[in-house]
Amino acid sequence: MDQQKVTAREHSPVLSESQLAAYRDRGFITIRNILDQDLVARLREATQRLWDESASVAEKTRYYDIAPGHSQSAPRLRRISSPTELDDVFWETAFVSPLGDIAADLVGGAVKFYHSKINFKLPRGGAEIGWHQDWPVFPHTNTNLVALSVPLNPSRAGNGCLKTIPGSHKQGALSHWSEGKYALNCNACMTEETVALAEFDEADPGDVLAHHGLVVHGSEANLSDEIRTTLIVQYAAADAFAYTAPVIDSIHRNDMVRGEAATHARVEAGVIELPPDFSQGYGSIFSHQEGAAKAS
Repeated sequence: MDQQKVTAREHSPVLSESQLAAYRDRGFITIRNILDQDLVARLREATQRLWDESASVAEKTRYYDIAPGHSQSAPRLRRISSPTELDDVFWETAFVSPLGDIAADLVGGAVKFYHSKINFKLPRGGAEIGWHQDWPVFPHTNTNLVALSVPLNPSRAGNGCLKTIPGSHKQGALSHWSEGKYALNCNACMTEETVALAEFDEADPGDVLAHHGLVVHGSEANLSDEIRTTLIVQYAAADAFAYTAPVIDSIHRNDMVRGEAATHARVEAGVIELPPDFSQGYGSIFSHQEGAAKAS
């Protein structure tokens, strides 16, 4: 695939003041029917092609994270990392589509690409994802990060859709360590009262879900017969710079999406709890959870 470097597109705001206010207050919003259905169809077609190609993979690679029981006749793919490197339609979605404008709206200005991935919640057993925040996993000089999720099939409570806790981004970063071990979740910090506030973020293809880098979110296991497939693009404000190695590296990391590159970093004061060194590889939250369960 011939990737090309281009000048960041001009920002065309798409969100209303009420949507921006809801995001600031709640830490997440759903933008309904914002993506063209032709683009969604091309994303699904490209995703299916990559799924089919994963059948020949016998073990985890830079791009493919596979679940136990994966085989050529019955692929069990959990994640595709850096799909923007594998098909132009994912690059187009991250950089050219309204996602870039939504990200710029939400960070309040110039925005850059950090990483992308496609997550698969496999039917009848796709794993629960513990409560977590994104920013503590890849801390930056400030917390102005936003993840945009693009459902490629209906995302429902029954197939393990995203669950988010309103206003949880206002409490700051929570510890993602437990008893001296990296848990990649903040379950130990959660109370029953807080968890009871969680909302199911149900969405359809064409919708976009946005959540702040500090909002607490997770998902339940997929107990349905339907797979849940979601493209996720992580963006950062231009003046936010990573402290640690990326969990998912990409040739597009730090490429500008809207606006100009920052000449200064904006640094939020505070003490930062660091994740482990992921410079030798991370895999996915699925594989990390699996490894932690075996070690316990």
